[in-house]
Amino acid sequence: MKLIRTRKGVASRRGVALIYAVFGSFVVASMVSVMFTMAGVSDRQAAVHNGQTRGRYLAEGALRVVAKELQNDLANWKAPTLSGTKVVGGEQVEFTVTALGEQVTTTNESGISNLVQPYELETRVRVDGVRQRAHRIVNATWTPLFQFAVFYNSDLEVHAGPNMTLRGRVHSNRDMYLGGGNTITLDTNYVHAVGGVFRYKKRDGTAAGGNVDIRRWVENPFDPSAPSEFERMLSRAQLPVSSTSGYDSNYRDGLDLDGDGLFTGPGEWLPFEFGAAELWSPPSGYEEGYGQTVMTGQHGVEEAVTPPIGSIQMYESVEGGSYELDANTGEYSFVGPGLGDHDRGFYHENAGLSIIADSSGYGFTVYDAEGNDVTMEVADAISLDSVPDMRQSNGGSTDVETIQLDLGLLADSGYFPDNGLVYAAHEALGTGTDASGLMLTNGSELASALTVVSPSSVYVHGDYNVVNKQGASIIGDAVNLLSNAWDGSKAPGTLPSASETSFNFAMVTGSYDSVPGRYSGGLENLPRFHENWSGVACNISGSFVNLFDSQHATGDWRYGSDRYRAPIRAWQYDDDFNDLGSLPPFTPMAVETVDIVAW
Repeated sequence: MKLIRTRKGVASRRGVALIYAVFGSFVVASMVSVMFTMAGVSDRQAAVHNGQTRGRYLAEGALRVVAKELQNDLANWKAPTLSGTKVVGGEQVEFTVTALGEQVTTTNESGISNLVQPYELETRVRVDGVRQRAHRIVNATWTPLFQFAVFYNSDLEVHAGPNMTLRGRVHSNRDMYLGGGNTITLDTNYVHAVGGVFRYKKRDGTAAGGNVDIRRWVENPFDPSAPSEFERMLSRAQLPVSSTSGYDSNYRDGLDLDGDGLFTGPGEWLPFEFGAAELWSPPSGYEEGYGQTVMTGQHGVEEAVTPPIGSIQMYESVEGGSYELDANTGEYSFVGPGLGDHDRGFYHENAGLSIIADSSGYGFTVYDAEGNDVTMEVADAISLDSVPDMRQSNGGSTDVETIQLDLGLLADSGYFPDNGLVYAAHEALGTGTDASGLMLTNGSELASALTVVSPSSVYVHGDYNVVNKQGASIIGDAVNLLSNAWDGSKAPGTLPSASETSFNFAMVTGSYDSVPGRYSGGLENLPRFHENWSGVACNISGSFVNLFDSQHATGDWRYGSDRYRAPIRAWQYDDDFNDLGSLPPFTPMAVETVDIVAW
């Protein structure tokens, strides 16, 4: 029997198919719509996530910028900027800085007294409609630079010929290069370099000879009852294994003969980073705390920001200053607040007594702290003269024009500065023998604590601050020491003999970096000499600080001939400076910001 399909049945099936097709299209359309909707949600979520992530990075990056600016402001004696915006990654990031509580005095594990002020830093930024914040609390820490026996903003080089002992903290914001003709002894619990410590010569890369003996860490190395044990930082010749320069920061891999990773077997050597922590840790049995004497950037030593050289200049360039330079006379004139492009440098601005020689070299004016002209009142204590300086001559004139200041007569005049700050400079200051300078005489007894500052060379003649010792410092482009025997008669081709002389003051002064073929003179020649000191003691008690390259006293260091011959360097840190109350007036500070917490 044949089955016969009717057209009605076909139409019915076609209707069902149409319904399914329409329904399927609806389902597909719905799924596509849902997919697009989900994709849009995902895009928005991704955008929000990206905004959150980028905003967080920007806010945290701005925190680092704000912390560094705070550090620089405080190091430059500026009030910190409390609010504003920073551009980071092309975005404007708002910030606020808030001081928390009161400034306090603390003492760290090396015995350094610090002033500490906590600050809260906050940053805010909006990225892709998303707002992000970041917070950080930091301790701003001021460290008096004169609490270091030696502080160098640049590379510290010590390559003395005779034995040399440094008692007190030694710090370099860059690298240290140690060695010499005999033995350098670092009697301290603090030998820190932001870079590395090396047993070779910077100027030519050759191995440094001699011995370098460094004390193992004790809590108070100034305590005579504390253990006094020294370990040697071996040179390349002294180290029994291969090394590019010795057991120093270049010795990174160590020697692990048995491959067990312990570096404890016979003949094995730890990498310097870990070996330093072992060698210069406390002596066996010492139970007064834990530390290590030798630390570098590998151990987390960070830069301490210091005042710039502009702080000792007569005038420094600023936007919206009150002074302008007259290009014809080389002198600065007051033009009104906000109308000029210079302001007085920090020390000039704050001086209790300012002595300014005019550009002609034939006259000078003296001002007290209020800006009153007191030239006539102190005229007996001040004169203009010159000093022979073969280092500055460079084959030309040997005489440096100087302001001569008799500190004894200044005290007799009644105008010894109440705030303990004397500033002296020449208008139109040049370089070489054109740089001019300041000669301090009759300073064996100071009327009170005193800091003397000049942007040029300072020459100190004779015993200084040896009677009723005061807190004293000298800050200048160069610091030159002249013995009690100096009479000013030195001439080209001659080298007068020195006599034993004592100087009790901290110094902040300039030098220059060593380069191939030119040695800076190193720490041993940071104070400059002009006599034959052979076999004669130059006694210095104070602090040796190098913050900048000399700008005006630019003659190269050279030994012998009619320049100088080295003294017996009887130099020591003045441990009176461990007491904040005994520091000289206007002691410069190094500033660090230390993270406490971030969120």
